[in-house]
Amino acid sequence: MSEQQFWLVWNPEGQRPPTRQHLSAESAGDEAERLAAHAPGQSFYVLHAVEVRRTAEAPVETIALAEPDVPDDEIPF
Repeated sequence: MSEQQFWLVWNPEGQRPPTRQHLSAESAGDEAERLAAHAPGQSFYVLHAVEVRRTAEAPVETIALAEPDVPDDEIPF
């Protein structure tokens, strides 16, 4: 994932979430206008991503399991 700011165009009535990242507000605004021309009455928001949060990957832990407590005759009841 790129660590730079970007813009998205979002339509709350849309069938899919936005996926295209625009590298400028102007590009996103142009796309919002283009989409709005094809969907009269619908709103297209230009959203600016300014920050990202994530957790560090957790280390993998190995845990040894105990041997099952099985009677010597191998009959489980």
